[in-house]
Amino acid sequence: MRVGPLLRHVGKADATVWVETDQACQVEVLGRTADTFEVDGHHFAVVCLEDLDPDVEHPYEVRLDGTTAWPPAEYEFPPPRVRLMPRDGTLRLLFGSCRASAPHRPPYTYQHWWHPRGKGIDVLHTYGMRMLRQPSALWPDALLMMGDQLYADEVNETIKGLVAERQVHADGPVEVLEDFEEYCIGYWDAWTEPVVRWILSTIPTAMIFDDHEINDKWNTSAQWLTEKRQTDWYETRIIGGLMAYWIYQHLGNLSPAELAKDETFQQITESRQGSQAVRALAKNAESDDSISRFSLCRDLGPARLVVADSRTGRQLQPGQRRIMTDAEWAWINSQVDGDNEYLLFASSLPFLLPYGMHHVEAWTEAVTDGAWGKRLSGIGEKVRIGANLDHWACFQQSFRDFEDLVVDVATGERGNAPKSLLLLGGDVHHCWVSEVSLPDDAPATETRIWQVVCSGLRKEISAVERMVLRMGHTRFAEAVGRALVKTTPRVGRPRLRWRPVTMPHFRNQIATLEIAGGEIGVRIETVSGGWAKPQLTTVIEHKLL
Repeated sequence: MRVGPLLRHVGKADATVWVETDQACQVEVLGRTADTFEVDGHHFAVVCLEDLDPDVEHPYEVRLDGTTAWPPAEYEFPPPRVRLMPRDGTLRLLFGSCRASAPHRPPYTYQHWWHPRGKGIDVLHTYGMRMLRQPSALWPDALLMMGDQLYADEVNETIKGLVAERQVHADGPVEVLEDFEEYCIGYWDAWTEPVVRWILSTIPTAMIFDDHEINDKWNTSAQWLTEKRQTDWYETRIIGGLMAYWIYQHLGNLSPAELAKDETFQQITESRQGSQAVRALAKNAESDDSISRFSLCRDLGPARLVVADSRTGRQLQPGQRRIMTDAEWAWINSQVDGDNEYLLFASSLPFLLPYGMHHVEAWTEAVTDGAWGKRLSGIGEKVRIGANLDHWACFQQSFRDFEDLVVDVATGERGNAPKSLLLLGGDVHHCWVSEVSLPDDAPATETRIWQVVCSGLRKEISAVERMVLRMGHTRFAEAVGRALVKTTPRVGRPRLRWRPVTMPHFRNQIATLEIAGGEIGVRIETVSGGWAKPQLTTVIEHKLL
């Protein structure tokens, strides 16, 4: 078996297991079977497990054409198992973003400021090492990976060696993943480290992608997109990346019931040939109309998790910028029905940046759209592209829509108000917790609102980057941002208010959200110790309810 197994969707009585195999075959898990489908010479399957007994764990094997392929005879880890979502009102959700793959040894485990190849110690690997020392009752119920599951624009030495003899485009970017075949190699490299492979086979995982899975400036602006579409390499790269995303990440986000309604999935599983259909889906997703939907919704015990795709469906025309299509936003709104005690909104990008960063991003959009006149519109674009400013604040109409949704949910306009509304974000390579307040003119509410940002799982940043990010949290940066916004009257003050309740923390880190006994808390842990025996140290622990 080439990649996997990955335990993906898990519900109250159903689950899915995703695999990539070396050749066409029939895949069997817990007595259920699925035939592989082929895309450009690669073979995949999603096995749907339904009507599972919720009162027991389900250790499983993966059989290919009747022969046990996983776990192998020499397997040194506990067997992979399916444990269904808890029904007792508890939840332990692990989450984070930004995991660059590289060998788990020096110099790759050094901090980036110490060695140019250093990415730090892999937090996911370290967390798995701790799980192996714990009883399974302490393991997470689910894992949410909020973007940049691989760095297609910063490949490591292993991948460079594997693709060295391939030349997709003579004048394309170097040291990047260039087409579907190379993306398959990238996912293989990211997910086959032994401890990580075991975690992904045992903990159900939801995923959403972000910029580095294509390019760190992907869909930042209409000017950038126009320039890249004029090259002879961009289409191959973007279509290959979106094809791979749909197969490796998106399919596993869907429940068996959702897979049964997915026309593309049903088409390729019937024919067992998916190259043409998946390529067409990727082209539709890359088009300006962007009719594909990659946002997802999962019920996790007492909580509903809604994850917004804030990257693929962006509308980039000046004056009409949106972080997603109207159809995608309408779908997200439809998932809020007032039936959940706890509501989790997640996006690869933080919804709420520190005020200084927020105001600067809003200013760049306004200036680019002509707030300082047409002759000066290029200033905003240069700042936006140069600093990679592409968060929710850079799409003010979408940000206003988001604020309205938060206010409506918290005040009971969308059904019963939840006990707590939590906003989860990644992308920015550090972590903090903020408390969020409604505007003064909003009805009173007992819903507590928080934002937790956690990034990255393995992405050590340079000392200069750390200084810049830390500066963004200062009152000085806030004052500069406010001054800039005052020069663009079309940008109003945010309706929501937010304040950090923790200091920002850097290094590689991972977050755990726990719900138990009607209380909620979050813990963020960072790596400490040497690479051979790394440890996790708590840097943030905060009660949210």
